[in-house]
Amino acid sequence: MSAEKFKFPTSSYEELTKIIKGYGALDKPVNLDEVRKVTGIGTTVISGNAGFLIELNILEPGAKKAITASGRSLSHALEHEMPDEIRSCWQNIVLENDFISKLITAIKIRNGMDENTLQSHIAYSAGQPKKKQFMTGARTIIDILRASETVQEIDGKFIISRVQKSVDSHDREAPQEKTIKETLVNKPASAAQKLHETSGTQVRVNINISVECKPSDLDELGEKLSNMIKNINDEDSNTTTE
Repeated sequence: MSAEKFKFPTSSYEELTKIIKGYGALDKPVNLDEVRKVTGIGTTVISGNAGFLIELNILEPGAKKAITASGRSLSHALEHEMPDEIRSCWQNIVLENDFISKLITAIKIRNGMDENTLQSHIAYSAGQPKKKQFMTGARTIIDILRASETVQEIDGKFIISRVQKSVDSHDREAPQEKTIKETLVNKPASAAQKLHETSGTQVRVNINISVECKPSDLDELGEKLSNMIKNINDEDSNTTTE
C-alpha cells in the first residue's frame, strides 16, 4: 500500500460519534459553532475531525457542512443505541472507503496483526508520522473496524471477522447448491422429491425394518408385514400425485 495522505480523526471513537450525532441532529448545512452548541465539544476538535468524516462520506465538504444520507443513518442508529443498525451502517461506510478497504485486505493477507502493529500500519499507510495524535486516530479507526465487525480481536490479534467470512462463503455458493440447501431445510417432508426436481438425480431410499416377536406371533407376522408395505406404497403414491 503506497503512502498517501489520508485525513485522520483526532478524537477517540466516543468523541467522534458525539460529533456525528451532533451533525445528524442539526441535519442541515451548519458551521462549527452550531455543532459546538449541540455537542458541547470545542470547535477546534470538531474541525480536526471534519476532514476524516468527509473522507468517509459521513459529511459533505463545504464551509458549512451537512451530513450525508449514510451519515444520517449512522447518526440515527447511534442516537438510539441500536447495535445491529450501528454495525450495518459502519460496515457500509468502511467497505465503501478505499483506504479502509485496503487496511482490511492487509489484515487478511498478514493473517492478522496485533494492535500496536496495526496502529503503526494504519499511520504509515496514511502517510502520517508516528506521533501521539496520529496514534489516537489510528486507534479510532481500529474501533470503527470493531464496531463494523469487519474484524475481530482474538488473543490480542486482529483478524478478519469469521461472520464476514461466513457471509462471503455463502454468497459464493452455486445457485443450484443454494436451492438444494434451502429445499432440505425448509421442506424436510418432501426433500427427496425436491432434490430430484432440482438436480435431475434419482433418489433411492432403502428402509430396513427390525421386528421383535414371540414364536406365537409368527403365524400373523406375514400378514402384518404385507399390510405395512402396502400402506407405505399407497402413501408414497399419494405423495407423488400431489
